[in-house]
Amino acid sequence: MSVTTGRNVVVVGTQWGDEGKGKLVDWLTESAQ
Repeated sequence: MSVTTGRNVVVVGTQWGDEGKGKLVDWLTESAQ
């Protein structure tokens, strides 16, 4: 689950592991620009 508030993005989901969260953050930052 991700929550977007203005410019802040919080990624929650311990079941994804660090690699999965990293990929999600990469995707979110690419789409935000």
